[in-house]
Amino acid sequence: MRGLSLVHDVLDAQLVDRNEEKIGRVDGLLLEVRDGEPLRVATILIGGAVRAERIGPWMTWLRRTVRRMARQPDERVSRIPFSAVRRVADTVQLDVDGERLESGHLERWLAARIIGRVPGGSEERT
Repeated sequence: MRGLSLVHDVLDAQLVDRNEEKIGRVDGLLLEVRDGEPLRVATILIGGAVRAERIGPWMTWLRRTVRRMARQPDERVSRIPFSAVRRVADTVQLDVDGERLESGHLERWLAARIIGRVPGGSEERT
């Protein structure tokens, strides 16, 4: 049986919800410690605060600036139980509705207002 490399196969992987919609990337993972047993992946984390912690201190300023522009005063981090993972391949497919995630507001705002305006940033072709 092939093992799963969390850093290579899961962290930063594209997340796809049950409707085949891209909903962001895996920004962090929470592991569960159990007495006398190996560590277990418990939760997938999605959100700017988690991403910024991994990238570095300079991201704090950028994250706050984008949040102000998006009129999003609070940190929104989505916590998805690892049991919602259907499949790990070139994407991580989840059994969740991406529209209901806390982190979705900022992701949608960034896609519409920033990424969508960058040439080649949108999947739609004109």
